[in-house]
This record gives sequence, C-alpha cells and structure tokens, in this order.
Amino acid sequence: MSTISSERGIRAIETLYHGCRFRSRLEARWAVFFQTLGVPWQYEPEGYELTSGDWYLPDFLVHLKRRSLWVEIKPEGIPAPLFKQFMADIKQPGTVLHEIPDPESIQYGDGYDFFDEGGFRDTPYQFCICEKCGAVGFEFDGWRFPCNCGDEGAAHDHPRILRALTAARSARFEAGA
Repeated sequence: MSTISSERGIRAIETLYHGCRFRSRLEARWAVFFQTLGVPWQYEPEGYELTSGDWYLPDFLVHLKRRSLWVEIKPEGIPAPLFKQFMADIKQPGTVLHEIPDPESIQYGDGYDFFDEGGFRDTPYQFCICEKCGAVGFEFDGWRFPCNCGDEGAAHDHPRILRALTAARSARFEAGA
C-alpha cells in the first residue's frame, strides 16, 4: 500500500471502499456520506487540462436530482488552487469539503463548519433535504438545487443527513485497505 504526502507532511492512507481505491481516508469517508445519503457519486471521473496548462483530476462528481456538483476533498487549512482554476474554467457548481462535521453540532444549530475555502468557518454552503419532495440538495449563499419545488424550505439537520454524517464519521476501514 502506498501513501501520499500532503502539504502538511501528513501521509494520507490509500483506502478501499465500495470498489474504489481512494487516495485518503478522508475521501473514503465522504464517499460513505454520499453512499449513505443515497446520492450517486463518481470518484475521480476524468482528468482535465486547465487553461493554465496544468492537469487536474477532481475528486468527486456528485449527482443530485437536477444538477451535478463537483467536490474537492482537502484537510482543513489546505488550499485548493487547482480546484478553483477548474471551477473558473468549467463554470459549473463545485465546493471544497473538509472534515466530516459532527452530527450533533448540526442537530443543535451550530451549522456546518467544514467549508472554509474563503477562510470562513461559518459558511453558507451545506447539504440539505427538500422538505416537500425529499430530494438531496446543496445550498449556496441562500440558493439551492436540485429540485423545482420552489422555496418550500430545506432541512440541514434532516435525519437522513445526520445518519449519513454519523456513518461517515464512524466508518472503519481494513488496515492496509
């Protein structure tokens, strides 16, 4: 089994989950979250040549009901400049996810604190469930997708989300897998 060095000097452990070999356990935990939530996902679906000439391989493409979301996984405090360039090049929705949040913090109103691409821990980006149709969405600065139910409200502390967060945080992987 090989490991990958991060900018922090911490070595990521390649991890096997759901037939995919992830470059880190953090990526595998997010896959557990998506899988438990019932959201189709692809891991490293395709590489791209950026307008800068750099090559980039996004971590996830998450398929919500009416729209897909590009997702980059980075440990807290690690920048994602190639992802930012990728988002600028393709002009599609995307986000950087960090550690899996504690479900209790969401359940009791603390909100998500794992999106800090702009340096903010109190961020307006989070997964939600449409209270009308039950579709999984993602909220950006007050607007959300994927459903067409109108402004019916979205639950960020929905039991499905809390279950998925719990599953992701408690996932255990085989040693060496």
